[in-house]
Amino acid sequence: MAFNKKNPIDPIVVRPRFKLYSALKEQEVIDHILKKIEDDPTVTGKIRHNKIDISAPKKELHYWSPELHINIEKSEFKDGTCLNCMLGPQHNVWATFVAIYTLIGLITFFGGMFALVKLQLGTVSNWLLLFPIALLLVAGVYLISYLGKKKGHPQSIHLLKFLYKSIDDAEIIRR
Repeated sequence: MAFNKKNPIDPIVVRPRFKLYSALKEQEVIDHILKKIEDDPTVTGKIRHNKIDISAPKKELHYWSPELHINIEKSEFKDGTCLNCMLGPQHNVWATFVAIYTLIGLITFFGGMFALVKLQLGTVSNWLLLFPIALLLVAGVYLISYLGKKKGHPQSIHLLKFLYKSIDDAEIIRR
């Protein structure tokens, strides 16, 4: 995967996931990352159990700002800790786009079925226009999300560089 490399300039994909392995214990890794978050004013973080969420500070947040989610757990294959990381949009943005795509799909499916039944019965219905309209709406929503991803790209790179910089001291293996 692109984010397992040491060069974080690779293209951004939607919600990329990657793993990092550390020889340290779980709590040591958590403490180490939290200390780096406290020392760096360009990021904020919160912890819930063994999960750390890192994002830009509130004053720099915009609708398209990404978040880096790190799930820290005991490694199954090696002694030490596995960091399961995911870089993606904020949860509310992700849920909004999933809801929009779902709504477009449902309206198109049921309206399209109604239009096709009317067509089978020999009546032409304006509901047939749902298919090209839905195609345009899906393309428009995709374009909006693509442009948002581009707007959040610098913050994504910053979060990745912060993570890589903060864990270099802990001798973490990137694969």
